Amino acid sequence: MPKYLQAREILVDAIRSGRLQPGNKLPSTKEISSLVDISLITAHKALEGLVEAGWLRREVGRGTFVRDDVDPTRRDQGRLAVGLLLDHQDHVNIDDYYHSSIINGLRREARTDARKVEFFFHDGFDLHDRNSKDVGAICIHPPTESQPMVERLAQLHPVVILGGAFPGSDLAAVDCDNASGARDAVQHLLALGHRRFMVLSGPMNLSNTRDRANGALTELAAHGITPEKRDLPVSQDSVVLDEETKVLIERRLTDPDRPTAILAGGFYLALAIMQAAQNAGLQIPHDLSIVGFDDPASAALLGPPLTTVRQPLGSMASKAYELIRQAVIDNATPSALCKLPTELIIRQSTGPVTS
Repeated sequence: MPKYLQAREILVDAIRSGRLQPGNKLPSTKEISSLVDISLITAHKALEGLVEAGWLRREVGRGTFVRDDVDPTRRDQGRLAVGLLLDHQDHVNIDDYYHSSIINGLRREARTDARKVEFFFHDGFDLHDRNSKDVGAICIHPPTESQPMVERLAQLHPVVILGGAFPGSDLAAVDCDNASGARDAVQHLLALGHRRFMVLSGPMNLSNTRDRANGALTELAAHGITPEKRDLPVSQDSVVLDEETKVLIERRLTDPDRPTAILAGGFYLALAIMQAAQNAGLQIPHDLSIVGFDDPASAALLGPPLTTVRQPLGSMASKAYELIRQAVIDNATPSALCKLPTELIIRQSTGPVTS
């Protein structure tokens, strides 16, 4: 057992035995580290865990106390292990805005849980090395070809899909309403007078990518607009625009009948479009209006600031955690699909059509 967990057990035993009673002040972190023979950092981690689990409370400037409402007879509620499963072929960067926002959202939820929560990563959709019954899996935007693997996994462990969904599947899934977000973006551009559109998508084996493209095309069709194939480029990667697609877009932006508005199905794709526009000698938004997806802090700092569809990533993570916890702890069957609303953030990368 890790030393910080050993220290937690020692302190909990002291509370249960009555040596530390409700309202009692604990020794300082330095004294605890000396008594239990652990480092100051480990002692601090042990105390923080007991505060989060509801055994202790901190008072700024006064110290750490046993909570007045603590029940010394209660037992720890056990552990909860949640695997965060990603496509091993996708080379996912968990430090990017999307993944880091989701992971931090999950951590925030876990910190409020009385259970001891462990997150672990798997590059693949299986839990072959986990046999405990208190284990669940959150599959983060799995590609469509992984559906058979994820469905097999769901026969063994509770599973929630986060940031996507499988067609025709009953598996629990949490995502934003990508189609509605794309429709909002197109409506905004239409209201500015645009009629020549490009829709840039990421890999089509991701459901959120398909939903964004379909939402945009449905809204355009409702206004009698059907973009040509050359105005529906698809990048092989959702972060880095592949060279072939980049060349096609830059060439298209120099045509006499070039698009005046582009919806990019991701933040990094929007950055690639802004660079392509610059290479083509176009000014944003005078010559070309651009809308992206996702809203990191840097989106407002671009030149010009990016109009974008904001996903509720924190709320998505919170809902996924709630569902997987209920499925693992309470043996509850989560709802099949939960779509959270997006928000269109209008900035200076979009403006009235001028040509």
